[in-house]
Amino acid sequence: MRQDKFTQRAQEALVEAQSQAEAYNHAQIEPEHLLLALLQQPEGVVPQIVLGLGTNPQQLVAQA
Repeated sequence: MRQDKFTQRAQEALVEAQSQAEAYNHAQIEPEHLLLALLQQPEGVVPQIVLGLGTNPQQLVAQA
C-alpha cells in the first residue's frame, strides 16, 4: 500500500490507527482502530457525520 498516495489526513489516521493497535497489543490494524483514529480527528468528516447522527464522537472514543 502506497501511503504517499493518501491525503495528509488519511496518513495521519493510519499512523494513529497503528498507535491504537499497539496500545491494545494487537498485531495488526483492524477497522475499529481506524474508526477510533478517524473519530479523533476534530476537523475530519467522521466526527461531523457522527454528530449529525446525534451522537458525540468524544463519548464514543471514551467508551473504546
